[in-house]
Amino acid sequence: MVNKFGFTLIELILVVALILIIATTATFYNSQWYFQNNLDSTKNILISSIHKAQSYSISKKNGLTWGVCLTGQTIRMFGGSCASPTIKDDFILPANISINGLSTITFNPLRGEPNSAQSINLSGNNKTFNLIINSAGGVSVH
Repeated sequence: MVNKFGFTLIELILVVALILIIATTATFYNSQWYFQNNLDSTKNILISSIHKAQSYSISKKNGLTWGVCLTGQTIRMFGGSCASPTIKDDFILPANISINGLSTITFNPLRGEPNSAQSINLSGNNKTFNLIINSAGGVSVH
């Protein structure tokens, strides 16, 4: 009696094919998650930068004018001026994210009101967020 242990070539091909199908599917969903995460992260950083600049302005931190601007592909929270800040905190946008409608925002040191109300569009990977900064300094996301 001969005992044969092992796998046939067809069994090995089927296992490799199943692994390839699972890996391809996982890669597709992982890339979708990555792009969505980039957009959500950028939105949260922009909102956080706006609130932080507003807070610094109200507290008159370092006696500077505080604001947020877009320089090229960089969101900048600044103390002083956007072009030549005394203090800055920069965030470089991921390549697949675009921002429209963000001009330089500075905040009034008495009540934290922005110099102008703005509507900012943040888009990437076929999804768009619209951030509204009202005249009182409130931020809403649509």
